[in-house]
Amino acid sequence: MKNQSGACPVKVVDVATDPNTAQVFQEYLDTTFDDTLEASIVELVRHIAAAQAELAVRIGEFDRRQIPQIQHHLSTTGWLKHNTPMSATDASGTVKTARALTHMPTVTNRALAGDVPWQSVRLLARARDRHPEAFPLHEEVFAESATYLCVKDLRRAIGHWEQQVNYDQALTDTIKRDRVRGFYHNQTYEGLWATQATFTPEGGHIIKQAVDAITNPQSLDAGELRSPAQRRADAVVDICSFYLGHNTDAVTSAGEKPHVTITIDYDVLTGRVERMPEIDGAPVTPATVRRITCDAGIVPMVLGGDSEPLDVGRRTRTIPAAIRRAIEQIHDGCAWPGCDAPLSWCDIHHRIHWADGGETCVDNLCPYCRKHHTAVHNGEQPPPEP
Repeated sequence: MKNQSGACPVKVVDVATDPNTAQVFQEYLDTTFDDTLEASIVELVRHIAAAQAELAVRIGEFDRRQIPQIQHHLSTTGWLKHNTPMSATDASGTVKTARALTHMPTVTNRALAGDVPWQSVRLLARARDRHPEAFPLHEEVFAESATYLCVKDLRRAIGHWEQQVNYDQALTDTIKRDRVRGFYHNQTYEGLWATQATFTPEGGHIIKQAVDAITNPQSLDAGELRSPAQRRADAVVDICSFYLGHNTDAVTSAGEKPHVTITIDYDVLTGRVERMPEIDGAPVTPATVRRITCDAGIVPMVLGGDSEPLDVGRRTRTIPAAIRRAIEQIHDGCAWPGCDAPLSWCDIHHRIHWADGGETCVDNLCPYCRKHHTAVHNGEQPPPEP
């Protein structure tokens, strides 16, 4: 719906006076012209930035008067945690920024006008705290730059400035920053794995390039149903699988190649019994195990009545190297029509699964990338060749 006037009012929602706020506001939006809606969003962003700056200024004055300490026997951070929904991290960061703003009049004026986003205000406050003597000399330039530079570019500008102010300190800070890198990979009670990681600029860039290469939208099928986050998660698994499959030096502390241990009854694998197999005690779908066992080393294990191991057979490869080389001579990549994934990304798939009597021979084998190998074992069929 097009607007006929240049007005772009911002509607203020008052929940306290209208219990049907969502319905009333939606009715208002339904009658709002397109350009008015667009302009109101831009204006609201400015209002939010200005409100965040005003909050910081108020907290700064609140802190200067020592009201939390005198009246409540709390620090300003503690008072915010107790009386607002702020987390400890947010409260502490806001107080630090508020204190810095009391020494940054130019930045404060631009922030109160809604010209500087809150993230940029916090960056400038941090720069001021790190270099309290040098920052006032350049505050006007920074205040102006923050009105048009994105947060990333402003961070780079501050970094360049800090090198000019004190190169040795900037170098030391960079070294300290690199030391905080870490990788945490823990299994949840549901059997999933949660990962939290911090990487150096170099390490993070390498990971991004590798993941982006695998998840390139131009390489996706038209019917791709995975979310971007799911594609990135699958990409990390593919990268690790590629390393384990192509690095002959990768061994465990026991001297054996890294492997995944799957506990599954033969009847479950063949589909005669409906029960989910397990990986490290976590249930997975039978289709997942059938995909994994297409090209895997198998340890036959005879279990007693109490699931105690009685006999462990010799570990053998299902796909001998010679057969894989023969398949690589026939196929130049994933066998799924239209997929251009290289052979190095592919598993070898039994057209008739070996658990169903399929032979491990060239005629019964073909390469599929992880995505399409999963699709086949989930019952999907490759599209016909064009």
